[in-house]
Amino acid sequence: MVEKIKVLFVAPEEEPKEMTILNTLKTKQKLVKGRIEVCYILEDNEICLICNEEGKLNGSLPNRDIGYDVIYGNFIIVGDDYVNGDFISLTPEQIKKYKNYFNKESIQKTKNRVNAKQLVIELKNNFLV
Repeated sequence: MVEKIKVLFVAPEEEPKEMTILNTLKTKQKLVKGRIEVCYILEDNEICLICNEEGKLNGSLPNRDIGYDVIYGNFIIVGDDYVNGDFISLTPEQIKKYKNYFNKESIQKTKNRVNAKQLVIELKNNFLV
């Protein structure tokens, strides 16, 4: 296992920040504020997102829309060494790509999706009364 890795840290309503972290479970749990869950972006099997597995349940804020879901709370983006089953540093190209992918526009896109979903829930509740 690599001792330190380069990652992107993504907090709700903030742009990604490049960090070098210890490649330990404890460090990852501290960054996401709880037990970790690994998610993937459908278009890229060389990176993964590490988030709080209870982010939707524990009052965390919506963070980013990843296409098939919305991540709640902090998450980190790491390289995925699926051959050896370990997390690895992001390459400079991946850092650039995902700083752009999760930019300010992605924050607004996520807010729009969450607001639309909330509106649908409210409308359903009004018709069920």
